Amino acid sequence: MVNLIFLGKFGDLAPTHLSKVALPGDVRTLADLKHWLTRQQPLLGQAMAATTTRLILNQCVAHDLSLPVSDGDEIAFLPPMSGG
Repeated sequence: MVNLIFLGKFGDLAPTHLSKVALPGDVRTLADLKHWLTRQQPLLGQAMAATTTRLILNQCVAHDLSLPVSDGDEIAFLPPMSGG
C-alpha cells in the first residue's frame, strides 16, 4: 500500500479511495505511477499533463521519475502554485 496525496486542483479531481492504494505489480517507478493514475482517472491525468506537476516522494521533491515506488511510500502530487 502507498499513500497518495493530491494537493490543490488535483485534490478536487482525485477520488478519496485513491488516498491509500495497493499498486499493481507493473507499477515500479514514479513514472509508472503517473501512467497508472492516468488510466484509472483520465480527468486527473489530463490535469497533470496540462501543467508542471511536482511529485514529492516521502517528503522529498522527486526530480527523477525513474525513482522506485515501494510499499509504505507517501507520494504527493503538487500542481504549480499561484498567488502573490
